[in-house]
Amino acid sequence: RGLVGSEMCIRDRWRFEMEWGFEMEVTSFNFLYMLEMLLPAIGLCIPLKKREHGMGKAMAIIIVGTCLLGVLPIFYIKYYGTEMQQGILWVESVILMFVWFALIWAILIFSIYFCTESSIYEAMYIFALSYGVEHIFYCIRVLVEHFTGGIIGNKHPIVYIPCLAGSFLLAYFWFAKGTVYEGKYPIGAISATTTSVVLMGIVWGLSIVMDYLGYAHIHSIYAILCCLFILTNQREQMKRETERIEFSQKEQLWEKTKLRYEMSKESIAVVNQHYHDMKHQLMILSTMSDEDKRKAKLQDMESKIAAYDAVVRTGNEYLDTVLTEKKLTCQSNQISMSCIADGSQLAFMDELDLYTLFGNALDNAIEANQKISNVHERWISVQIQNKKGILLVEIVNPYEGSLVYDSNHMPVTSKQDTGSHGFGTKSMKNIVEHYGGQMVIKTEQNKYLLRMIFQNSHGR
Repeated sequence: RGLVGSEMCIRDRWRFEMEWGFEMEVTSFNFLYMLEMLLPAIGLCIPLKKREHGMGKAMAIIIVGTCLLGVLPIFYIKYYGTEMQQGILWVESVILMFVWFALIWAILIFSIYFCTESSIYEAMYIFALSYGVEHIFYCIRVLVEHFTGGIIGNKHPIVYIPCLAGSFLLAYFWFAKGTVYEGKYPIGAISATTTSVVLMGIVWGLSIVMDYLGYAHIHSIYAILCCLFILTNQREQMKRETERIEFSQKEQLWEKTKLRYEMSKESIAVVNQHYHDMKHQLMILSTMSDEDKRKAKLQDMESKIAAYDAVVRTGNEYLDTVLTEKKLTCQSNQISMSCIADGSQLAFMDELDLYTLFGNALDNAIEANQKISNVHERWISVQIQNKKGILLVEIVNPYEGSLVYDSNHMPVTSKQDTGSHGFGTKSMKNIVEHYGGQMVIKTEQNKYLLRMIFQNSHGR
């Protein structure tokens, strides 16, 4: 534990040397301290995105590094052992301990860097967090040893093993699981580096002073509080950063959706105008006496009429806009789209929410159909109906391949840009739940079913 740990370890070494031999104690110390630091680091890294073959590289660094660290003090003691025991080379021994711990930390930092998709600054930050977690449980062991009068030492299995397990559980379940966002800790490199320096400086510096004064147990109490404060602060900061990112994504999505909605609304208005113009043209054609001119005009109109078949009328202006837009897209992609919808049932929903909900759902269905090579097997079914006071919305389409689901039973996007594409499903779920509904996704027999259920209070 810094220079404090060095002084304590030096005193402990001579006791171990008398009973076991110095070389054996050095090796066990290397292994145990590496294990103490490694378990919380693993807990913090589990939810992170991993590099290809990163686990093997990290293991190689840890194994080789531990072996080198075990050899270094053994060679040193062969040349300076007697002088160290007599206190002649106390400064050199402290420097050795400092270098020793620094190398252990470097091994862990580079293991994190090579294992996860983190920058070197982020790896330093993760290591600082793991150091804070490890130090909490080290201090707990020191307090147990102090208050039991040394009967239960800080390495005694009855306290050592639970503390090891506790460091992993605290790192993973309390910290990492609730803060990692899309495979990364949402914090900048500058903040990460600053936090690393602060955490190491405060805990390590105060440890040196208090142990020198002989108050290691008092240090342990405020060190636990200090580490908990810093870890809690970082945890809340990352949660706020996640909320900020999600809000920014929602804001961008809202602006894009609003623009698309206005454009679609204008386009549909033009289509409706042309539709009415055609009705008048047909009336004129019925009175034309020149048969050749009439046939030519009819053929010209027939070639344009297909687009107007896409106009959907459900009794809800906003729903008509998005369904007509997506039906036109389906026609251009040779996708058959059927719609049985009572749009009046969705009158309770805000127009932008309605557009976003059905826009995202139909975009996903169209994208799934585009992956099907046989155009005769491309289709989308949309149904909106009230069944015994329950409003049921179902969108069904075929799909090929396999789907991966996250912890919330939502499909994970296969696209590399998970930040923008994966957010579509989250946005749909948030909208449905905002109106007191439930969203369910099922897959069976190469069919993808999106079902949204709203209670009677909204469905009427």
